[in-house]
Amino acid sequence: MQRGLAWFILLGTALAGPCAERPYTLESEEGLLGGENLSYDGEVLVLEGRACLEREGLYLEAPLLRYREGEGFQAKELRGEAQGWRLEAERIEGKTLYGARLERGRLKARAERLLLETPPLGQGVELESPAYRVRAEEARFTREEARLKGFLATPCPCGEEARLRMAEARFDPKTGELLGEASLGLWGLEIPLGEARANANRRPELKSPLVFSGSESGGLTLGLQDFPLPKPGEEIGRWERRLTLLATGLNTPKEALQLGLREGGRGAEARLGYAAGVKAYWDDLFFSSTPTPPDTNTPRLEARYAPTFRVEGLTLSPFLRYAETGRSQGWTLGVEGSYRQTLREGPLSLTLSPTLLAAFYPRTPYAPYLALGGSVEGGFQEGALALRLGYAGRLEPLEKTPPFIYENRDEFQRLFLEGRLGPFSLRYTLENPLGYRLDRLEAEYREEALGTLRLAYVRGSFGELRLAYAPPLPDRACCQALWAALEGGVGEGGLSRYGLTLRYYDGCFAYEVRAQNVLKGQYGEATGLSFSFGLSLR
Repeated sequence: MQRGLAWFILLGTALAGPCAERPYTLESEEGLLGGENLSYDGEVLVLEGRACLEREGLYLEAPLLRYREGEGFQAKELRGEAQGWRLEAERIEGKTLYGARLERGRLKARAERLLLETPPLGQGVELESPAYRVRAEEARFTREEARLKGFLATPCPCGEEARLRMAEARFDPKTGELLGEASLGLWGLEIPLGEARANANRRPELKSPLVFSGSESGGLTLGLQDFPLPKPGEEIGRWERRLTLLATGLNTPKEALQLGLREGGRGAEARLGYAAGVKAYWDDLFFSSTPTPPDTNTPRLEARYAPTFRVEGLTLSPFLRYAETGRSQGWTLGVEGSYRQTLREGPLSLTLSPTLLAAFYPRTPYAPYLALGGSVEGGFQEGALALRLGYAGRLEPLEKTPPFIYENRDEFQRLFLEGRLGPFSLRYTLENPLGYRLDRLEAEYREEALGTLRLAYVRGSFGELRLAYAPPLPDRACCQALWAALEGGVGEGGLSRYGLTLRYYDGCFAYEVRAQNVLKGQYGEATGLSFSFGLSLR
């Protein structure tokens, strides 16, 4: 061939691919080349008009492609496919793509350089996914997976206060799963996890296990709740093994220390101090012992077996229970069930949900207990207009007070009506019209740029006007923000309640302080000051 180039012009189709359909096709040591026009610039082959390169696992196309044997290619604005990944690049020099962008499924990757090896090797890689920002020193892209080296992933919109490191990671683009030897970084700490999994399509459930809250009636609560103890191979943030160590009722006569360990549906808990005792559960089995119960309803001893069965919309939970309390003792044989069915026809919907609980007390003088209830809800949705009407209630036709509090289901009635048109909504709720009647009429305005404003009139033990405002949540692209929500109430005699929720957002976390002071409550509502602190992932 001219100037010693080791190619030959193919007049037929050497490969059954898009490049083989070009008017001019050539086979080179790099693969099949093609284009609508072919010319030479000295020792350089020039292909123009949908110029392409094709070989097994790789297809590239550019407006103009220059090739020199032994040195490689020169081209700009390339696109195509590599090992099943959609590929675009700013340019190619030699056998390296610069500014390469790869996409597969919900994952997008950008590589400073992509070497046209088999399979392609990316260097200086950044990946975008629904849940993480990821970077890696190197990434080898194949049809089945991407193998990453020098891997770091963070769910933070800004910064890397929470991060996942893996020396080597295997990524499955079909499922979004990442697998490798990992360490979890929180601020300046690195916590080794061993073999771990993550999912690039699912945000990790990272919540602070630290608890600090209090109220005038319940005292202070301080400690750890559901502190994770990871096991090898578990998904980040979905750890099943959890530790709880809480001090409750501080500064009150009900001080207690609670220690618990659970893993999935199995676990145990010990309580020292007020209402001291132990609890253990193993899936459907439960056992507890409280030698000095705090009241006549808390069992000194309890053993229970309560499996749950689900078939489509039907849920059944039979239970066999033995309990000893200050006022009752013996066996309980019962069943609780519910059924949910939704019917839809155009903009109309109707949801029915009947419920039942029946309990019998063999070899005891206690009468059977029955609770019948359910709810019905109708809806209409057409564009920005939405209407809802619902009723829920429960009756105890045999006995109002069963011998044990476990199966007690108090009677109630609730009626609500709601209408929504665009950002405006109006809702009326009537609760317990046969007992402590509570009426609530609430208007709401919700707008993305302005936030949410609620105005409600509540009538129970007294008339109360409540006002609440919450600004829109800060955009995740905003690395630092302060957010505050206010609420207050005015009733007979003046101010009835007030509260504040304050959050500070940094690049990764939301720090929350919430306080509320109920000066005068409705019926049995607890009064006094309560507060809590929280920390969650943005």
